[in-house]
Amino acid sequence: MMADSVEAASRALKEPSEESINNLVDKIIEHKLMRGQFNNSNITLKDITESAVIFKAMLKSIYHVRVDYDLSKKTM
Repeated sequence: MMADSVEAASRALKEPSEESINNLVDKIIEHKLMRGQFNNSNITLKDITESAVIFKAMLKSIYHVRVDYDLSKKTM
């Protein structure tokens, strides 16, 4: 549930940055906590926190801007 929500919402980020990804994940999980969506599950707050860290790291790696290593542009 958390992964699906975070992944879907991340697609709407116009310019993904570390800050925007962190805020998005925190906001989604906080919203689910406030609505009591974890009340009948066996997940702990520790599990939720660890999941958030993993979601953030994965999204940052997905949206990471790669360095251009085109060696034909290199001058010596």
